[in-house]
Amino acid sequence: MITARDTNATEHDPMLADPRRAKGFRRRDDPLSRADVLQLVRTQTVASIPPWAVFAYVGSTIAVIISVISYQSTTTPSTVPLRSLSAEMEARLGSRLDAMDKRLARIGFRLDAIENRMDAIETRLERMDAKLDRLLGK
Repeated sequence: MITARDTNATEHDPMLADPRRAKGFRRRDDPLSRADVLQLVRTQTVASIPPWAVFAYVGSTIAVIISVISYQSTTTPSTVPLRSLSAEMEARLGSRLDAMDKRLARIGFRLDAIENRMDAIETRLERMDAKLDRLLGK
């Protein structure tokens, strides 16, 4: 081990220098040695994942998905059969259409009453016009 004296310390403080520590910047004119190249390759390569780990990751993901689906299927209530649902919708729609038919019939009766009143007013105006013609002697 290499010991070096710290010039900033007041008393002797040996600092152990790690031989595997990172080296400073290299100059461009210095050639790379085989040991330097091997060290660079070892530090810069990505650690490979073993195949059994990939299968374990995939298997655990599939297990989680299956467990979530089974949990959802047990917690959600059973669905109503389609026939009863369609019958209920038909009944609701039928009652709404019947109510609309009644409203339209009432509106039709009111329009007929208004039309009868307008006819009565028109006949009165014709009578008044005839009376005025007779009075004025046309």
